[in-house]
Amino acid sequence: MNRIFLLSPAKINLVLQILRKRTDGYHEIWTIFQKITLFDEIEVKKGTRSFFLKMEPNFEIPLDKNLAFRAYQKFKECFKVKDNCSIWIKKNIPLGSGLGGGSSNAATILKALAKLFEIDDGALYSLGRAIGADINFFLSPYFSAIGEGIGEKLTPFFNFSAWYLLVYPGFEISTKWAYEKLELTNNKNLVYYSEKLPPWKQSLGLINDFKALIWKKFKEYEVIEKTLKEEGAKAVSLSGTGSTVFGIFENTPPFQSYIKIKTKFPYFKVFLVKNLE
Repeated sequence: MNRIFLLSPAKINLVLQILRKRTDGYHEIWTIFQKITLFDEIEVKKGTRSFFLKMEPNFEIPLDKNLAFRAYQKFKECFKVKDNCSIWIKKNIPLGSGLGGGSSNAATILKALAKLFEIDDGALYSLGRAIGADINFFLSPYFSAIGEGIGEKLTPFFNFSAWYLLVYPGFEISTKWAYEKLELTNNKNLVYYSEKLPPWKQSLGLINDFKALIWKKFKEYEVIEKTLKEEGAKAVSLSGTGSTVFGIFENTPPFQSYIKIKTKFPYFKVFLVKNLE
């Protein structure tokens, strides 16, 4: 086999709590990751004359900041691979949206390379930690998981069935800016979530410690949240530090709501997705 095609799924953070800032500059978090049915498409081919990375649409991302390239580079270094590869990525997950597209792409490329060069998947987790905090979630077999530490320590969480309406407002929110503006001064008391009920049905709802900050800065979010709730969303929250907002509709796909929201926000990207299973 010298060519492989894989789907690279997006994620949302059902819950995101920031517990403290560490001495290394990173933050300790407690999050519930959920993979969803929104995918980038990736093809990796080995044995090419030189390395080639093509993204469609053509995003201008410097190679030193491109997680896909860093994954390829780390894999070659770690496993002493001499062959060159070409990588093609069709992007459907918006950049800077809080949906984990870059991390998912990196993880998917590591998986593809492991299959092409017959490397055990278990050897990829140390590479994932070296590249990005949530890459190991995408390497893992879990559809839903609790992420601790900086997001790399995973515990499987029950994969509750639900439909989600995602609204991406067309702009990125800098993760660095969001953490700086959060201005943590004390360690936060962690709120735990049970697996007996979906997180959105539990007493405190979906905690995202960035939500108040983002809602205050960008007035669009109040309108998006109000609209999603009017359409029957059981809960509304922010994925990661944004910029994507999601509404939860549980068992019935809200096709009419999807059409209404696309019509109301013609300049936003709206996705109707489900939990991956």
